[in-house]
Amino acid sequence: MRRKFLTIGIAMLVVMSIWQVRATDEPAANPKNNLDVAALRKHGAYLVNSLVLCSDCHTPQDEQGMPDRTRQLQGTVLPVRPKKETKNWADESPDITSRGLAGKWSEDGMVKFLGTGIDPDGNKARPPMPAFRMSANDARAVAVYLKSLSGAKGTAGQ
Repeated sequence: MRRKFLTIGIAMLVVMSIWQVRATDEPAANPKNNLDVAALRKHGAYLVNSLVLCSDCHTPQDEQGMPDRTRQLQGTVLPVRPKKETKNWADESPDITSRGLAGKWSEDGMVKFLGTGIDPDGNKARPPMPAFRMSANDARAVAVYLKSLSGAKGTAGQ
């Protein structure tokens, strides 16, 4: 009987040791590491191109008034003006690809801006840019997608 308990005890120690070793081999729980980057980029592309419609203001128009996809999200003179003069109105939209703001701001800075409307320097979004209140996951997806865009002429739709 004593031998049986000793065998069970040793088996339990072995199982617990294996479990502990496996548990320490797993990466620490970090939301940034747990998300599949390709899926995050795809979600960001959906948000930027289909939901938030960043191209409406950040992509130059061609001769027919359509977005020039060869210069997607590379900034332009804004096609809209306020009816009444508005303080701090932006006449141009910035390049938001990796050659523009996405390359200058850290991912965390972009997430902060898209979640609060406050840029990394502490400034509010200038009209007509809305002060988005995106969730951290959506903002991170947008940041990852924008950072993946080279901004070089002729590389739209990456």
